[in-house]
Amino acid sequence: MKTTNINDTNQKNSMSVFAAIKLFTLCIVSLILMVSCETNDDADIITELPDDTVQIFGGLEYANSIIEARENAIQTFTIDATTGGTIIGEQGTQLYFPPSGLTFLGGEPVSGDVTIEFIEIYSRADMLTQNLPTNGKRDNGDIVSIISGGEFYINVTQGNNQLVVEVPFGLTAPTADFDPEMTVFLPEDCDRLDCDVVWEEDENANIQGGEIQNADGTWTSAYFAPLTNFGWTNLDRWWAYEDPKTLVYVDVPEGFNETNSAVYVSYDGEPNALAFFDTYDTDLDMFTEHYGQMPIGLEVHFIFVSVQDGDYVYAIQSATIGTDHIETITTTQTTTEAGLTALINALP
Repeated sequence: MKTTNINDTNQKNSMSVFAAIKLFTLCIVSLILMVSCETNDDADIITELPDDTVQIFGGLEYANSIIEARENAIQTFTIDATTGGTIIGEQGTQLYFPPSGLTFLGGEPVSGDVTIEFIEIYSRADMLTQNLPTNGKRDNGDIVSIISGGEFYINVTQGNNQLVVEVPFGLTAPTADFDPEMTVFLPEDCDRLDCDVVWEEDENANIQGGEIQNADGTWTSAYFAPLTNFGWTNLDRWWAYEDPKTLVYVDVPEGFNETNSAVYVSYDGEPNALAFFDTYDTDLDMFTEHYGQMPIGLEVHFIFVSVQDGDYVYAIQSATIGTDHIETITTTQTTTEAGLTALINALP
């Protein structure tokens, strides 16, 4: 966690480190060759384990890695609630809090120092490691892709007291090119750092475009959005792709499923989008996006990811989407979070 005080900048220690994890062995696995083990057909994969235990091909490490990635991304700032102020994130995002714009849950005005927790996400790699894909939910319930102009987590507290917004505060997000179709998307049933996120359009949003001056004196295009609540916010537009669409399945290596791994898709030429296969078909033992919304002929990269024994287990495969497409993940490799981030950000 990174901490910044407008009046007196200090660096906080990183978030708490997870307790040491003991291995619970179900089968013999070659960690050097990353060979999937054969399991007894009569034995179920154990998913509920003691807090300090994890099995090979278990899901605890992967689930914990997502929470840890979000916690490590938190930047912390302090401002005076009475005078308000502007904070600037490491990637250039600005938040402006007007004077006396915050209250306690009961409506009582807040004075004195308050703590701002802030996450800013602009890259596909951060979307993946923090499990914040650009999946948007239509009014009819379909899950389709959206193009992001930035994902943000914002929360403000004083001591142990949660604060609420009395006067809207401003979000300014830098962008290479202003897109007038961008609007605000909010998460479905998500108010904590360890939640799954599906984005829904905020019909009352009001985004404007402009420019902000950088520290070196140059100017950058930016989105300006007044916000009225804390939690997750995504600046997005619906992805328009008119070609015929199809249902896609992904067959992952034996021993992996929705409890211990995930499958994403990056669209070539769209660096601000990352689709997520949100369903696991237990009859077929495959991941799917289950709405049949993948455009035929689209150039993509499938990304399979898990975390086992302290390493990211991954596969990245290029493909062109065909009718009734089935993608088979045949070979996995291991790397660090930094290594995976570099690989994903280098995709076209």
